[in-house]
Amino acid sequence: MSDSRSRGTIASDPPGEISAFVSDPVAVYGFVGTFFQALRSAGVEHVVVSPGSRSTPLAIVAHRTRGLRTWIELDERAAAFFALGLAKASGRPTVIVCTSGTAAANYLPAVIEAHYSRVPLIVASADRPPELRDWGAGQTIDQVGLYGRYPRWAVEVPIPGAGRDARRYAVQLAGRAVEVAVSTPAGAVHLNWPLREPLAPPVDFSDPIGSDPPPDATSPRFTEARAIADPADIRELVELVRRKERGVLCCGPMDAKPALREALSNFSAAAGWPILSDPASNLRSEVRPGRAPLLDRGDVLTRTTVFREHMKPDVVLRIGDTPVSKAQRLWIESAEPASIYWLDEGGHWGEPSHRVTRVIRGGAASLLESAAALLVRDSREGSFRDRAWCRSFETSNAVAGKAIEDVVFAEDGWSGLAVAATLARAAPPEAQLFTSNSMSIRLLDLGFGHRPDSLRVLSSRGASGIDGVTSTALGAAAASGRRTLLMTGDLAFLHDLSGLLIARREAIPLTIVVIDDNGGGIFSFLPIAALGESVSFEELFRTPHELDLARVAALFELDYCRADGIRELEAAIARATERPGVSIIHVPVDAASNEARFRRAVARACEAVEAGFSR
Repeated sequence: MSDSRSRGTIASDPPGEISAFVSDPVAVYGFVGTFFQALRSAGVEHVVVSPGSRSTPLAIVAHRTRGLRTWIELDERAAAFFALGLAKASGRPTVIVCTSGTAAANYLPAVIEAHYSRVPLIVASADRPPELRDWGAGQTIDQVGLYGRYPRWAVEVPIPGAGRDARRYAVQLAGRAVEVAVSTPAGAVHLNWPLREPLAPPVDFSDPIGSDPPPDATSPRFTEARAIADPADIRELVELVRRKERGVLCCGPMDAKPALREALSNFSAAAGWPILSDPASNLRSEVRPGRAPLLDRGDVLTRTTVFREHMKPDVVLRIGDTPVSKAQRLWIESAEPASIYWLDEGGHWGEPSHRVTRVIRGGAASLLESAAALLVRDSREGSFRDRAWCRSFETSNAVAGKAIEDVVFAEDGWSGLAVAATLARAAPPEAQLFTSNSMSIRLLDLGFGHRPDSLRVLSSRGASGIDGVTSTALGAAAASGRRTLLMTGDLAFLHDLSGLLIARREAIPLTIVVIDDNGGGIFSFLPIAALGESVSFEELFRTPHELDLARVAALFELDYCRADGIRELEAAIARATERPGVSIIHVPVDAASNEARFRRAVARACEAVEAGFSR
């Protein structure tokens, strides 16, 4: 009887697990408390918890640790993508906590995306203790190695214990997990926590818990990798520029810091090598007149036959992840440049053409800034070249841009492309634009022209899936506190409806713009579309859903409006960005006319570029 009372149980409670393996709640909560305090000291700010029993100590301690913001998300898949957005926007690891069994399996898609897009996550999955595994216990699966090769580090945490050595281990575990998650390449760390009953906290469990680990448990200090370029690499690059006029910088998706942005701009201007910028490169905003030759229509240029024939680069400098433009990649492959540099800032291979001749790991800002300074000195001494190569790119880019805008903003131009162009233009200064994959990112590539003010663009281009898009955007908006616009398609939106649950409880500044073409519009651009009903194209690929998205907004009690034109969309964006919380702007477009207007914009731009060369 006394044992029962000491554990806080009542007489009708069922017996616990095997009596020889009962945990000490004081030791468990002390160990877990030290761990979460050390996480906070190492810079962790956010913990996303999905409800469950086995994870009770992890959830309670995380929620009571000073300095940690806990978010509650019912669906583990949505929770992991929400955490991905928090980490993507903040640059710090987000911890995700779940119970044992298939709950942890739902984290896998986000762990994969974290691996390929190098976003720091710490997975804290609760587990049954070893004596219950493989013995038929409920909610028990093999969680060791659950995520395969995708985590940067995977650890089976020992059963929490008491004493100074246990506290030291907890602090070192937290410090190492954070460092591995944020180091190069960043990614997910999996800590699997076997926990024994009883799981409830001891009666005298303190509330709240401090944010610093105990003084007798010291966390290691880590030194960042060197960011200073090798002088030999600088000299080599400068000599290459001096010898080769026909060079380009190909910048893929990246969240570049100001120093790298400035270095890219200075090097491009000094070398006379234009920048082909992906829409998620974060180089198309804060564009200052008269600086680097920055191209925002590279996809169209590299689709144009005469451009591909006349503008073949001898040197390509690649930085960032793989660009969305397939035409750009094929142009580089067909040109067969003698030198392709891969400036690896993330420890993750990002050049799928297998043509790289030189890899420089880290220090890109230092390398480019130093090289630019030497090249500027050359030009002052009168030993630099004419800029005809670069001027041809800039002229063609301007011609293509005007042709696209003429189609987009024509009276009959309403389409997904017009939505993308309007969003890129009407988003408030200092806002974030999160773009979905599939057709959305391609619309943005074609429609996003230069902006003079700041617009941070985020996307999940690691694995390029449409799962978890809304949840990731919610996390990015929550972490940054900045007004965020999500541009997504209807199928990606429907795929992640459970992610909207958190929007009912939290005032997250997100405006969701859904381009609704009633199915998978991108398949209309693929060769399979030409076979039509002989391959059941509508049923198997386009997959019309025939759903009224206004009912989704009503279900989750979110603000909703519909926009059927550019002016309506601009007004809806203005209204939504002035309100707190999550809102939905529904943009229905006809699938056939949407495809036709996209193709028309590309064709007109290509024709304009070719006409320019013929003159």
